[in-house]
Amino acid sequence: MPKLLTASLAAILALALFAGPAVATKPAKSYEYYATIDCGSGPIEVGSGEDLFSPLVDLSSGKRYKPIAWDVTVGDTRIQEVKPGAKPNKHSVECSYTDGVATGTVTVAKA
Repeated sequence: MPKLLTASLAAILALALFAGPAVATKPAKSYEYYATIDCGSGPIEVGSGEDLFSPLVDLSSGKRYKPIAWDVTVGDTRIQEVKPGAKPNKHSVECSYTDGVATGTVTVAKA
């Protein structure tokens, strides 16, 4: 009986050692758009979805920034949008924004 228990534990441990790295590694999430923002602490690479108010997700830490207002220029066109019901205030921060096409600022809600 002890030999069977030892063999079973050895098999479980071997599976855990080989399966552990595969389980721990998550595939990188794919985003529609990639950009750089700077909210005062240095540039951050972010990804986001198609919606103008999709969260901006820090590609290195996963931290989410929730846009509430945009003021960017694309070519000769200026885009100024505020999320319905949201108002930039002391609980928000204005960040520089560039994605290679649009440049300007995005205001995000503070965490």
